[in-house]
Amino acid sequence: MATEYKCPNIGNCDKANRGERIRLPDGGPTTCPECDKRLIPALDDSGRVDKPSMLSGIGLGGIGAVLALVIGLVWYFWPPTPECQAPQDWDTASKTCRPPPLVVCAAPNVLDPRTNTCQPPGPSESPRCTLPAVLDPATQTCKEPPPPKPPAIAETLLRVHGSNTIGGKLLPALAEAFLTQAGYANVHKVPSVKEEESVIVGERNGVEKQIEIQAHGSKTAFSGLKAGLADIGMSSRPIKDDEYKALLPTLGDLRSNASEHVLALDGIAIIVHQSNPLKNLTLSQLAEIFGGTDTNWSQVGGRPGDIAINARDEKSGTWDFFNEAVLLRRAKTLATTAKRFEDSSKLSEAVAKDPSGIGFIGLSYVGSNKVIALADNGVDPRRPTLGTVKTEDYLLSRRLYLYTAESPANTNVVKFIEFALSDAGQSVVEHTGLVTVSITEPTAMSERERTDDPRAKSTKWRELTARATAEIGTRFRFRSGTSELDTRAIRDIGRVTGIIEHGKQKGRSLILIGFADAKGSHEANCRLSRERAEIVRQELAADGLSFDQVIGLCEEAPVASNETPEGREKNRRVEVWVK
Repeated sequence: MATEYKCPNIGNCDKANRGERIRLPDGGPTTCPECDKRLIPALDDSGRVDKPSMLSGIGLGGIGAVLALVIGLVWYFWPPTPECQAPQDWDTASKTCRPPPLVVCAAPNVLDPRTNTCQPPGPSESPRCTLPAVLDPATQTCKEPPPPKPPAIAETLLRVHGSNTIGGKLLPALAEAFLTQAGYANVHKVPSVKEEESVIVGERNGVEKQIEIQAHGSKTAFSGLKAGLADIGMSSRPIKDDEYKALLPTLGDLRSNASEHVLALDGIAIIVHQSNPLKNLTLSQLAEIFGGTDTNWSQVGGRPGDIAINARDEKSGTWDFFNEAVLLRRAKTLATTAKRFEDSSKLSEAVAKDPSGIGFIGLSYVGSNKVIALADNGVDPRRPTLGTVKTEDYLLSRRLYLYTAESPANTNVVKFIEFALSDAGQSVVEHTGLVTVSITEPTAMSERERTDDPRAKSTKWRELTARATAEIGTRFRFRSGTSELDTRAIRDIGRVTGIIEHGKQKGRSLILIGFADAKGSHEANCRLSRERAEIVRQELAADGLSFDQVIGLCEEAPVASNETPEGREKNRRVEVWVK
């Protein structure tokens, strides 16, 4: 016999959805051939069950069949809700599985898509932010980033502006030594993006401090001081009258010993290519060359060939010094063909590469070039050497200055000046190739040196110095138009005293020889030369030094031409010899 069944798996089985009757033989499997769900018996058309007749005369098997029939009816008319895969739920209206409605979570919670619930975010569930927004870990929300903190700027101890001759090599080296002796660590130079500028940085107690250096020429030393942009001005020439007057009301007397400091000595070397056979030039010939009058080497005693002129730029103190000492004194202006340089090293390199080249440069920038000896009216040729530059007897020797206010507000100014002029600072000067202002132990002059010295033309000078054992390597000179010692001479009093009291010359007496220029009458010049020697004697005597002789030699033994102001100033001097 066969029995009819129905599949209760509505929504998941086509036979169940159509209500199709499935006839199966009795005693066989009662599962749906489509979805493999258990089937339930189908009712007859009346849908009624005669319970007494059905229950009477039947055994336990019959009762089980009746119960199965009842359960099947319940399943058919009230089928169970089908299982939906998470996160979907059963929709009774459409009788299908649908995703749950979207849940909006309040920060910092995030939606868990598996459970459709709001949960605290885990490490991998932090929201992704669109730049420039960043994740705030406290709230797990995206926020605009705070403005970046500016980089830490080291405190500036000093601002030093001016001469490239000083600021190119010497001042950075002095600044490093100054910071090191003050206890700073990791002292180093930081080049600037701007040429001729640098910063020297050091660290102490976890704090960085710096010294700013701008070396754009001596003119900028005084403009920087005037504008309050510099604490110290570097100049390779003395301050000019207009600069002095402009700064006097605010910074005081910049020609006083408190403001004008002779840091080092230098010689303006005239350089040519090593292949050039020329040895000597007069200052007049030099003016003819740089003024553009003499354009061929044969015109000044050299072999034929064009002359290529190289000169420093307008801001340079080296240019100012050369222009005034060589060109302007002879009513010349620089040739328009001259190639100008802001950097001393580059000028030196240009001459070294050009057999036709000539240039003027600070002594420490000579490099591989040949140095020409210079002569002038009444003065034999001399090259710049340690001795001729230290005594300033070389025709184009010059002083390198540091200028400060008379009473600087920045206390580091005085500290730096004292360091620069100390033995430690002067050691740095020597190391960078410049000539120190310190006075070394005097040594005896050889007979050849004495004979070749231009001063030897004076019989009186030869007789006086023949009685001495050595010459002290300095000259006492005076402020222009006065009987006052200049700023270098004031400090040299103490330096000479130190040599005589503590050096090999201890206990010896001195010979002081004064000189004048040849501008006035012979009688006046003799009186002035003697007065100058007496002024130096009084200063040294105050320190306890003794003297064998103090004398004036009038206008004799010139070391420079008396035809120019610069030459006459060199000739107005006092020499110191050890007896």
